[in-house]
Amino acid sequence: MDSKQKKVKYTTRIDAAKYPCPQCGECEISTSIQQDKFVYGSGESAVELSVDLPVRHCISCDFLFVDSEGEEIQQAAVCQHLGVLPPQDIVDIRKKHGFSRAAFAEITGLGEASLSRWEKGINIQNPGNDRYIRLLEHPEVMERLRDIAHEKSKSLHTDGNVIPFRSLDVTEVLLKQQANFQLRSAN
Repeated sequence: MDSKQKKVKYTTRIDAAKYPCPQCGECEISTSIQQDKFVYGSGESAVELSVDLPVRHCISCDFLFVDSEGEEIQQAAVCQHLGVLPPQDIVDIRKKHGFSRAAFAEITGLGEASLSRWEKGINIQNPGNDRYIRLLEHPEVMERLRDIAHEKSKSLHTDGNVIPFRSLDVTEVLLKQQANFQLRSAN
């Protein structure tokens, strides 16, 4: 074993529903913590990051694997390197205010799909969105956003009736534009 590699081993019977062996399905799993180095980025901006990773070992079939816990640790290391919130922190901020993802997206103006990808660690938010999410942790900011959303909702109604909007038929507009279009010679 490399002198830089840290290995602390403990054996436990972990939750079968959560951590069965992906190879054989058995649940007799031991875990060792190993230092893992991986490259993030490409070209000149590539950096090597290091994490202590829980590596699972199936005692039944001798299969080694890293599960979602390890992936979350690697994701958190990338987020720390970039200086942005890791996925679980984003989830925690939303849940702190008691919002579903859809309600949080509606009040904040963030896209629900983007929010979902950030919370699941599929994508990493850019620095601007990260700063905005950090501000959302403060109750006074969320209260102000609720007020803004309420005012916006209120401005769409007059005397309890919805203000009528004229739907624009795109086909109609295109046909009018085509009727006015003429090719001219270059002479």
